[in-house]
This record gives sequence, structure tokens and C-alpha cells, in this order.
Amino acid sequence: MSLLSAGCSSEQGAQRPSSPRPTPSSSTSASAATPSSAATSSSPSAPAQPSKYTQTQLAARPCDALDERDLAALGISGRGTQESGKHGPTCHWKLGGQNVSLALDLPLSYAKTMTKNGRVTQVPVGQHKAIQAEFQGICFIFVAVHDVDRLVGTTTIPEPGEPQDTTCPAGASVAAAALTHIR
Repeated sequence: MSLLSAGCSSEQGAQRPSSPRPTPSSSTSASAATPSSAATSSSPSAPAQPSKYTQTQLAARPCDALDERDLAALGISGRGTQESGKHGPTCHWKLGGQNVSLALDLPLSYAKTMTKNGRVTQVPVGQHKAIQAEFQGICFIFVAVHDVDRLVGTTTIPEPGEPQDTTCPAGASVAAAALTHIR
């Protein structure tokens, strides 16, 4: 788990992938541009800029972590379903046959438990490095944004009969899009 402490920091200046849809060959995904202001342009041809929130604000309202543009780009219909979890609220979406839950304030102890027996790798998620663990068809992704003790994480479980090769990319896509809304 030392990878999580050392490897989940921001990669300033890193190239972002260009496709927001998950692919079997990659655990990365793109998301909207990440300008520092939350203002939208009045020009109809300028792309809208993502709303920015603190991680604490999004942790209380995790379904706000994906806006309408993110949902459309990822092919998700609906705003998501907020659920209560042991570590606070989560939001659940279905993305290409994968059930993805997002939490925005997970303790490092939880990440250590969920990655203990899995196949653990370090992967890029947006402009961040993340720890990904695959265990019995479930994929866990954890990203430290500002504090390694307050992690952004996804848990992805495929629907019965769905291929598992898109499980981790689906979770990475949701995490990357959510990260664009954290200031």
C-alpha cells in the first residue's frame, strides 16, 4: 500500500487521454477540461467549464461529482442513486453493464483492506496516479487528491454475464470525471 501514499499525487502537466469511454485495453479515461474557475463562458461555441467543489462538499453529495456533460460523455442515463455506506454517502451508476459506486472520503485503512488480496497495480486516472486492485471480478480504484487519508474511490462490479475486461476502465472513467470537479 506504500504505492498509494507515494503514487496517488497529481501529475502536473501530464497528457490526458482523449476518449471518455472505457476501453478494455486501458484503465484510464478522459474527462472534461479542468480549468481552475467554475465560470461558464457566454460564448455559445466555447465549451462549458465543469463546476468545482471541495472534496468535502462532494463527499456529502457524491452524485454531484458527475454533471450532465460527464453523464452524456460516459453514456450514463440518469443522475445516479445516492446510498449510505459505512464510510459516508456513495453514488451508484450503471455504465456499460458495470455497476460503479463512487465515494469521495474513504480512509486509507479501507483502501488497505480492499487491496490486501487483490492484483494491485498503479494506473493513471485523469491527471492523477491511482491504485487499482482487482479481486474476484470486482475492481477497486483509490486516488489521493489532497490527503492520502481522505481518498476518492470507486468500486465496480460487472452485471452477470458482462465481460470483466471493462470493469476497471468503467471505474476509472467515473473517477476521472469526478476528479475534474474537485478544486
